[in-house]
Amino acid sequence: MMRMKRIRKVTSKSIFALLMCFAMMLSVLVVGNVSNATEGATSELEGSTTSEKSASTDANGILGKNSDVGLEVTKSITGKAGKSVKVSFKLKSNDETNVKLKSVYPVIDNNFLFETSGDAYKIVKAGDDVEKQKVLSASFKMKARTDIQSGYQSVRFIGEYSKVEADGTIQDYYVIKTINIYFVEDTPDTEADDDDADDDGGDDSEDESTTDAVAPKLIVTGYETTPEKIMAGETFTITIHIQNTSKTTPVCNGKFLIGNEAGSFIPTSGSNAVFVESIPAGKTGDIKMEMKAGAELKQKNYSLVIKGDFDDGRGNNFTSNDSLIIPVYQEVSFGITEVSMSPEILGVGSEAALMFTINNKSSVSVNNVNVSAKSDAVEAEESYVGNIAGSSSAYATLNLVGVKDNTDTGTITIVISYEDSEGTINTYELPVSCTVSEDSDMLVGEDEFGIDGEYEDDFEEDDSFVISPILLVGIGVVVFIIVVSVIVVLVIRKKKRMAELLEEEDGEDDLYNENF
Repeated sequence: MMRMKRIRKVTSKSIFALLMCFAMMLSVLVVGNVSNATEGATSELEGSTTSEKSASTDANGILGKNSDVGLEVTKSITGKAGKSVKVSFKLKSNDETNVKLKSVYPVIDNNFLFETSGDAYKIVKAGDDVEKQKVLSASFKMKARTDIQSGYQSVRFIGEYSKVEADGTIQDYYVIKTINIYFVEDTPDTEADDDDADDDGGDDSEDESTTDAVAPKLIVTGYETTPEKIMAGETFTITIHIQNTSKTTPVCNGKFLIGNEAGSFIPTSGSNAVFVESIPAGKTGDIKMEMKAGAELKQKNYSLVIKGDFDDGRGNNFTSNDSLIIPVYQEVSFGITEVSMSPEILGVGSEAALMFTINNKSSVSVNNVNVSAKSDAVEAEESYVGNIAGSSSAYATLNLVGVKDNTDTGTITIVISYEDSEGTINTYELPVSCTVSEDSDMLVGEDEFGIDGEYEDDFEEDDSFVISPILLVGIGVVVFIIVVSVIVVLVIRKKKRMAELLEEEDGEDDLYNENF
């Protein structure tokens, strides 16, 4: 017994030791992975580690691997709020054989550190220059916002490139690179001339002709669609009005991409690009595209993104981004089931109650639902039903008065009126069974003999059931014979009974005489 306890004790200690070793190994692996992820996050765009595994698609195109393209900043960059800052760097291909650089430009969003003018819209392109396709030098002179806080702040740049895939095809990608800028407080001790600050901004190895170019700012002023109301699953044409707010600089060779990140709107032509030759300074231009809204879209507002790439006619390239809010509606559809009427057939001038269930087949709720009848055969007052949620049902009753015979069709039309999400009143019509008859024999009831009227209808409608005169005579003779036979039998029985009574009386008289 003691030996067994010792064995169990030794076994427990061994198992405990193995578990401790396994836990230590697991913690080392986790710490190593976390440290590697942390190191990668400090040098690359947040989320870029996932892009190393697979490319993803968004409004800018296809997100490539962050390792395809490198970024080199040869000099630390400092700046001051409200002052010009020169941001210079080199974009490098990490695979000069298969990765060819195309262009680089700033990411303009709500966190953009600079004013959206000048070089903020500049695009530095490699073009056909083989050397620039390997190493693309870029320099941007931009004015910092006045509300920038002191300390390190980040500015992002999009680098576009093409890559030869394993199957030999060429695919366009983009990556996002981040550059940190140290902002100092704007005090008399640190204040310096803007040109001196530019010299501290980094390598000015490339003389860009677009440095002093003023970018024309484009804004979307409105849009129209045909049809005006966009229904899920249907095709529509959208016309977007784009205004060039610049008073001096025209927009030339504009390429505008129209789309939605979730793919809610698909161009019917297969391409989401529209070319605009020019938009003069201070004028408005239109872009038009036929699209189809996804059939699965719910009834709500969706964002439509317009991304522009254009120049100013002097070789300076710029970009713009804007968006629209597009409402999409769901088609409302009803069905009517469980129809019944009491009585089942309505007579002209009579009343009946028509009862049925309204089924809302769409996913959209409808409000203030009313039902009425649309028919020459009946009259009915409108009946209030209430609200019906999407994919739900409600019960309705109409009180009818028969006006005109409709036995040829046996139907009337039910009109369902409702309010949509915008408060607009719409109607929906459906036929239901409802027979109105002028023939009182068709109505179910009891005649003076207590015979159900529906049986009378069966005899009247069956023209093949005819009784001949000979058959009637035969039936009369048989009935007469039966009656006579019954009478004869009764008479015979009565005479026999009388005879028996007389015999009994004679017997009693004889007995009386003997006793006497």
